[in-house]
Amino acid sequence: MKKITLFLTAFALVCTTACKKDDTKKSVIEEKVSTKTYATFDGVAVPQFSNQEVQKFAIEYATMVTEMTAASKSGDIAKIDALAEKSKEWTSKQAAWQSKMTSQDSQLWADFVTRLSEAQRTK
Repeated sequence: MKKITLFLTAFALVCTTACKKDDTKKSVIEEKVSTKTYATFDGVAVPQFSNQEVQKFAIEYATMVTEMTAASKSGDIAKIDALAEKSKEWTSKQAAWQSKMTSQDSQLWADFVTRLSEAQRTK
């Protein structure tokens, strides 16, 4: 029970708690739009950030959130434990990346995280 509580607490630090039914398939779609690649996670497009490193971080973050939600729904304790440790690292990474974002990127990031959380809840 402590492990599950720890996982849920760590997940809440990373983003809003989300509920999603996932049948172990990842819903990542690549779309080509005017020579730029945009990734979509559960119907939420990753916004185009001014810094490519921040762009890569956003895609990795969305992938991690999707994996965490799937593990939570499946009840796989081993995977939940592994992802709980990973989420601690992501919490510190997120703080470091936010300091590198422009004000416009920060707003895009906040909107993206909100839309991603809402998409996870509705599934």
